[in-house]
Amino acid sequence: MNKVEWNNYFCNIENKYNLKMSDNKPIVIFLDGKDITKSMNHSLITENKNSFNDVFEQTVKYFTVELNCMAILGVDEVSFIIEDSKKLKEFVSSKKYKSHEIISIFSQCFYKYFNDRYKNAPIYWHCKCLNIPKGKIKSYIKFRNLSIFDLKLTYFLKRKQVKNAGKIPLAKKEQECSEFREYENIKEFTKGNLYIKGQRIDIDAFLNNRIVELPDIEREEEIIYLDINNF
Repeated sequence: MNKVEWNNYFCNIENKYNLKMSDNKPIVIFLDGKDITKSMNHSLITENKNSFNDVFEQTVKYFTVELNCMAILGVDEVSFIIEDSKKLKEFVSSKKYKSHEIISIFSQCFYKYFNDRYKNAPIYWHCKCLNIPKGKIKSYIKFRNLSIFDLKLTYFLKRKQVKNAGKIPLAKKEQECSEFREYENIKEFTKGNLYIKGQRIDIDAFLNNRIVELPDIEREEEIIYLDINNF
């Protein structure tokens, strides 16, 4: 087997699962935090300044501007939906424009931007890249909207020590959440947030063909309690 044959053989293996992204279909870059919902070191309920949710929101907002795109986020996951690939191609700077290159470069940039601002502990991210059919953006957002809702309620109940929270039917799950006073503090965020080019948008209005801009989320300073025993 000569050099060219060896090169073709291994390149074929290398590219077998490295899919070329289509320019003619929307591209989704999906990230979710590694082992975040299992960890007690991070709270996905707290909405104060510099909390996980605050930094996550800042990071997503930044990249929707950088990539000229929209994103839906909630709990520890986000989907960037890119209709115009021009900015993404500039961002990736790769002629191949394949899934592995996009995932590798974007996930590293996302990791750095987030962890430069989040002071609790480094967060690592799973990342996927896919094309979705034209005309299916709203369907995809509905799918993620429901997924985020279910995941947020499950997470909340688990933090309240409710057993088998993931197996509770969604309607009952919401009812059980409402029995806790703290649920009112996060209720408006349970179905996720939608950003378009840095602007927060009402999800329900968007799904009904309207663009309704929302103000930035107001966050209070985190209250730090002093240990008087150390004085």
